[in-house]
Amino acid sequence: MKDGMLEFSDWPMFDLLMTDKELCREVIEIILDESIADIEYIVTEDDVRPTLTNHGVRLDAFVKTKNEIYDIEMQTTKREDLGRRMRYYQGALDTLTLRKGEGYEELPPCIIIFICMHDPFDEGLPVYTLDVNCLEKPSARIGHGFLWKALSAPAWDKLPEGRLQNLLHYVWTGEAGEDPLMGQLAVAVKKANKNENWRKEKMALLTFEEDMEIQRRIAEKKGQERGQIIGLQMGLEQGLAEGRAEAASEVASLMALLLGAERLDDARRAAVDESYRDELMREFGISQAE
Repeated sequence: MKDGMLEFSDWPMFDLLMTDKELCREVIEIILDESIADIEYIVTEDDVRPTLTNHGVRLDAFVKTKNEIYDIEMQTTKREDLGRRMRYYQGALDTLTLRKGEGYEELPPCIIIFICMHDPFDEGLPVYTLDVNCLEKPSARIGHGFLWKALSAPAWDKLPEGRLQNLLHYVWTGEAGEDPLMGQLAVAVKKANKNENWRKEKMALLTFEEDMEIQRRIAEKKGQERGQIIGLQMGLEQGLAEGRAEAASEVASLMALLLGAERLDDARRAAVDESYRDELMREFGISQAE
């Protein structure tokens, strides 16, 4: 999102543009570097839940051709679990497409594509192609029928000149250049943004999602900090149990008080700064061993 406008990399805009069969088809063909069959239908912003009690997934763009299925995702937030996320998407799609009574041979070939606004695996590559091979004999034909691709838009300049470089450059910068498809995408983005009601509605959803992600990160960080302090406190209490120093009891008491007051920054500093720890002990009225 830039200057109050949605960009191609924002999921509401991405989902909207991927409903255009020709645009979607060409994006897939550029990524795979091969032609695909005519698209029968595209479903965007769709929730897939294998069973009522299972964790569901929201698909950006589920694409069905005559013989294959594709899932294209725009990933703007870096997460450490992308590999497992792709695994879960694969399972959900397989459950969705294989009807009761059908044999496994009926599972259609499936390709899952994640376009990422970061390096998904921190190896500096612009493209990660993930497949299942036999470690003992890589040439063995497994016949599983699926393929995963993760693209790193920031690494667009590491690709040779060509249409895939143009696509990732556009995703990362929003600059269409001279590539005809990128020009079409830019025009479509501009047109969609002119629909003020749609844009405001989607921006509100996007902002809410971003706020939720920020809150998740804050909660995660706070949980880690609390865990560190609890760990420190447990270590000090263990030292006390082993009879190592009356001072350990005083520090453990201080840490418990700071933790209870949610003064996490003070607790971290007190753990390494003896003079500051003494100051806090005086504040809480903890007697110090001579």
